[in-house]
Amino acid sequence: MRLATATAAVVFALLICVSAVADIPEVISYQGVLNDDAGVPVADDTYSITFRLYDVETGGSALWEETQSVSVLGGIFNVYLGDLVSLTGLDFLNPYWLGIDVEGEGELIPRTRWTTVPYAGHAGFADTCLEGDEDWVIDGDDIHHSPGNVGVGVAPVNGRFEVGTVGSTAGYFTNAARGDTVTLRAQNALGTAGAFYSCVDPYPVPEPPSAVYGRGACGARGGHFYSTSGEALYAHTSGTTTALLAEATGSGYAAQFLGASGIQVQYRADIGSFRMFGGSSPGYVLTSDADGVGTWQPAAGSDADWTVNGLDMYSLPTGHVGIGDSTPDAKLDIATGDLYEALVVEHSGSPLRVVNIERTSVPVAGNDLLQIAAPLEAPDGIQFIECERGGSPVFYVMGDGQVVGTSGALFNELVEIDDGQLSVDYYGDRVAEISTVYTANGAHILHVEAPDTGETDDGIAVYGQYEQALDYGIGGKFEGGYIGAWGVSNNIGGSLEHIGVRAHATGGGTYNYGIYASASSATAYAGYFSGNVDVTGTLTADTKMFKIDHPLDPANKYLMHACVESDEMKNVYDGVVVLDGRGEARVTLPDWFEALNGEFRYQLTCIGAHAPVYVAEEIGGGSFAIAGGDPGMKVSWQVTGVRRDPYSLAHRADIVQDKPATEVGTYRHPELYGMPETAGVAYREERGVAMQEGLSTRGSAADLTTEDGD
Repeated sequence: MRLATATAAVVFALLICVSAVADIPEVISYQGVLNDDAGVPVADDTYSITFRLYDVETGGSALWEETQSVSVLGGIFNVYLGDLVSLTGLDFLNPYWLGIDVEGEGELIPRTRWTTVPYAGHAGFADTCLEGDEDWVIDGDDIHHSPGNVGVGVAPVNGRFEVGTVGSTAGYFTNAARGDTVTLRAQNALGTAGAFYSCVDPYPVPEPPSAVYGRGACGARGGHFYSTSGEALYAHTSGTTTALLAEATGSGYAAQFLGASGIQVQYRADIGSFRMFGGSSPGYVLTSDADGVGTWQPAAGSDADWTVNGLDMYSLPTGHVGIGDSTPDAKLDIATGDLYEALVVEHSGSPLRVVNIERTSVPVAGNDLLQIAAPLEAPDGIQFIECERGGSPVFYVMGDGQVVGTSGALFNELVEIDDGQLSVDYYGDRVAEISTVYTANGAHILHVEAPDTGETDDGIAVYGQYEQALDYGIGGKFEGGYIGAWGVSNNIGGSLEHIGVRAHATGGGTYNYGIYASASSATAYAGYFSGNVDVTGTLTADTKMFKIDHPLDPANKYLMHACVESDEMKNVYDGVVVLDGRGEARVTLPDWFEALNGEFRYQLTCIGAHAPVYVAEEIGGGSFAIAGGDPGMKVSWQVTGVRRDPYSLAHRADIVQDKPATEVGTYRHPELYGMPETAGVAYREERGVAMQEGLSTRGSAADLTTEDGD
C-alpha cells in the first residue's frame, strides 16, 4: 500500500520575552491526511508512523526521529512531535524538513519543509527579550528593575509606577482568591496606607468627590478599618462641615457601633429621636444615676392617693376617675364632645380577652351587664354595635334592632349560618318548610343559583342525601301538577357534553337502577325520548317495536312493526340483482361486511319467472356469485350473518338463564299468568307498592317478612 500525505502543522510552544529557553514546551502539534495511490483516504485504523527531522531537503542524516502509534479517522491524524523523543538540541535557527514513514514502507516524497509557524516558539523579538536590557533582571518567572521609574502612557514619570490615560480605565485589577488576599495593596514605610476592594462594575463616581472611596458588594464591606492601637477611624474637619456622615437608604442602620463601651460623644449630640433598649415600657421615663447612666423607670405620682408598685399604679380609696368630667359619677367617667372616640382599648396579648365585663353578684331585673343607649330620634340606620375583623365589619346591631352578620350566625344550636352555609338540626316531621302563595308563571318557592365564576370544577346547586339505614333513605322527591322534576343543561358554546338529567347507581345489591320509572296505565309511558337514544350496554325489553306515522294516513294512524328476534346476534341484508347474458350475477357487499359478520346464510327468489338459481360462489373478498338463471332475470337475494365484532364476541347472549334467587317465583307480568301483583319481579313487599307507584309510604313492621319467610 503506497501512501501520499498532505499536511498542516501548528506549533503550541510559544516563546514570550519573560521566559527562559528551558521553559519553552518542546512539542509541535502536527496534523496530516493519509491517502492511498488513488488519492482516497485510507481505512480507519491505527498505523505505525515514523517522523524524522533533517536539515537538508534530500539525503543527509536525521537530526531527530520518533515512531508513534497513530489513530487515523477519515484519513486525518493528529500527533504531538516530541511527545516520545525530546526535541532538545534543535534550536530552530536553521531550516528543517520533516520525513514521514508509514508502516515501514519508506519515507514519503517529498519531505515537508517547516514554515514560519513552528518557529513561533523562538520568534525574532524573543532573542532581544532574552538578551534584555542590563537594567532589567530576569529571575525565573519574575522580571524586575531596581533603579528608575516606569511609565505607561505618560512622560515624564512622576512616581515609581505611573499610568496615564484619557477616556479609558487607567488600571484594572482582578483576583480570583478570597480570604486574606486583597485585590490591591499599597503600603509605605510607616504603614499608613490601606487596601481597596470592590466587585462593583462599572464603578460609580461618588458625589461629592472623596479623598478615599470604597464600595463593597458580593457580601463585602465598602471599607474596613482596624487598629490595635489608636483610632481605627479618625474623621476631622477644620471648617463648618460634618466630620463624619453616615446615611442608610435601605432598611439597615446608618451606623452601628459594637463593643462593651458603646459610643462616646464628648460634646453635644443633636438627635431627632432615639431608642434605648432594656427596661423600656409604655409610660416610663428616662432617669439617671450619679454616674450619668440612664435607665427607664415608671413615672412617680404626685398624688399620695396613688401608689406606684413596679409596673402597676393604683388608688385604694373609694372615689371616681373623671376624664373630661370634673364630677365623675362612676369609677371611670369619660366625657368628650370632640370628634374622637371617648374610649379606645387595644390589647396585643394572647389568649386573654381585650375587655372582660363580669358581675359577681346575682343581678335583678333591669340590671344590665352592658347597656348601649342612643336618643329616641336616632335613625334606624345607626349601628349600636359594629364588630370588625382585620379592619372589615363582620357583625352589626342596627338602630332598629336588625342583626346583620356578614360571615355567619349561630341560633340556639339548631340553625347555623356559617361562611355562607346553612345547617339545620331538628328532630321532627320537617327540618325546614318553605311555602308561598305566589301563583305567577315561573314562581320559585326555593331558588338556588350559583353564578358563573369561570372555575372549571363541577359544583352542585342542590344536593340531597338521606341514609337512615342500609337499603333505606330517599335522596330527593319531587311532585308537580305538570312536571315532577325538570332538568335543563344550557349549552352556550362549551366544548364538553351537556346532560339535562344524569342518574347513576352504585353498590353491590341485587337491584341497582340509574333511573327507575313506571307507568300506571296503557296510555302512560314509563319513559319518553324525543331524539336519539344511545345505549352502550344491553337493551332488554318484553317487546321491541318501531312506530312511524302510517304512510297512507299519517295524520290519523300509526304503523307498528315488531323487531326481528333471534337466538343469535344477526344482521340481515338483501337486494335485487339482474342476471347477465349467461344467467349469472355478482353481488358486491360493503368493505366492512366480512369483518362484522360470519356464519352466512343465503336466500334467492326469482322475480317474474322461475329458474334453478343457486349461489355459485360463497361470500369472499367482498362479494358472492349467483348462477343458474335466465339472462335478464331479476333475482331477490337475502343474506344473514352472525355478528363477530369484538363487543359481540365478548358479550354473547346467554339464551336460557336461570332466574336469580331473589327472582325465583316471580314474573315480569304476573297478571298474564293469573298470578297476583305481589308475584311481580319488581315488587318489594317491605316497601308496599313504592317501587310500582313511585310513592314514599313504608310498610308496617309486620310487612318486613315476605310470604316465603325470607
